[in-house]
Amino acid sequence: MPKTCRAAVFPGDGTFEIRELPIPTPPPGGAVVKVEAVGLCGSDVAQYHGVELVPGGSVFPVVPGHETVGRVVALASDAQLGVAEGDRVAVDEILSQAPMRIYGYGDMTGKGELGLWGGYGEYMEIFAGTHLHRLPGDGPAAPLTVFEPLANAVNWVDLAGVQPGDTVVIEGPGHQGLAVLEAVLVAEPSVVIVTGTSTDALRLDAAKAMGATATVMVDVDDAGTVVRDLTGGQGADVVFDIASVVHTVPMAIELVKFRGRVLLAGLKHFEPIPGFVSDLVVLKGLSLFGGSGFTPESMASAVQLIADGKAHLDVMAGEVFDLEHIGDAMALLARTDPTRDAVRVTLAHG
Repeated sequence: MPKTCRAAVFPGDGTFEIRELPIPTPPPGGAVVKVEAVGLCGSDVAQYHGVELVPGGSVFPVVPGHETVGRVVALASDAQLGVAEGDRVAVDEILSQAPMRIYGYGDMTGKGELGLWGGYGEYMEIFAGTHLHRLPGDGPAAPLTVFEPLANAVNWVDLAGVQPGDTVVIEGPGHQGLAVLEAVLVAEPSVVIVTGTSTDALRLDAAKAMGATATVMVDVDDAGTVVRDLTGGQGADVVFDIASVVHTVPMAIELVKFRGRVLLAGLKHFEPIPGFVSDLVVLKGLSLFGGSGFTPESMASAVQLIADGKAHLDVMAGEVFDLEHIGDAMALLARTDPTRDAVRVTLAHG
């Protein structure tokens, strides 16, 4: 194993640096993972601009990246992580709740240091107590990084109580919305409708390829009319709001049926919701859920779906970049070029 490696570092001011950092030895009870790939998430864009996404746990500068797949290359003599050297693993980013320590977001030691604690680095230091999930050892690593959004999705589908035969609407066809579609399809609904805009054509096509019953460009067609036509005027049993725009919240309330369920998971970055009428929640007898992430159980289920070949990894693969092109990757992730789009963006290390 080399003594140093490269890592992309976010100072938190809308720039990035490629730094050479020392590769640590395994900490007590821990390991070192050689990162193969990390999925890029919309929250990475917020981090790029200095948003503290983990109150009390975010620091800058930081090596970001929390959808990490890699190989275990070293284990401490007292490690009890349930893996062996050479195993390909998915890294559960949540190490502890109190204090909040999350890989890819902050200082994992409390010493105010910059460390290799995120997937944008070529190696990661893994601490005792980390949940590592074995993944298939063959094939490319980049598609496997969908494990983390899929783990969120499995949890949310369970939380919202999707049942066989339900009609489901998913607002937002980003990589997290498509992961929700994946988890919803496992529950065997009768109808699944995915909404987006005309700028989401590539993503909506991916939703169709995965098995969505219908897709709606809400700036072209009226989503309410489409949903009512497909449900005999009743509305959807469950609506998942996975979008990052505020107007999808009142739309979710409109699209759901009497005594239906709405799960909100798309972060609006603390913007107020114009047009939200809470009386409609009362009068329609709705159940409202907040999707805050995954559980250890839902992550294990997501990894198993991938291992069993039941996830549409080919459809959700998107585009893959290396460290030399991290700027291009961030631009594509932020959708700053109207002529380019990708279902998913992943960073892979050679």
